[in-house]
Amino acid sequence: MQEREIKLLFKAGVFDSCQAIPVSMARGWTLKFVTKQDEVITLNLQRSKEEREFKSLDGAAAVARRIGFEWLNVQIGDLKWREKV
Repeated sequence: MQEREIKLLFKAGVFDSCQAIPVSMARGWTLKFVTKQDEVITLNLQRSKEEREFKSLDGAAAVARRIGFEWLNVQIGDLKWREKV
C-alpha cells in the first residue's frame, strides 16, 4: 500500500501500531503497519508493488511521523523496543 493510502487509513483510526523491521543488516529497514484486527500492511514503493526499504532507521521513523504515528516499534530478532518519533 502506498503512503497516501496508509495516511488515510491512519486518520480513520484503522491502525494499532507501526513497526520498523530490518530487511537485513546490510540493506536497511521496512515499515509494517498493524491494524486493530491484527492484519499487517506493508509500505510499498510509489511506482511498483515492491516493499519500500529505508537505508536508516531515522528515514523510516520520519515517514512514520509524516503519516501521523507518535511511536514506532522496532524489532530486531527477539530484541524489541519502542521509540518516540
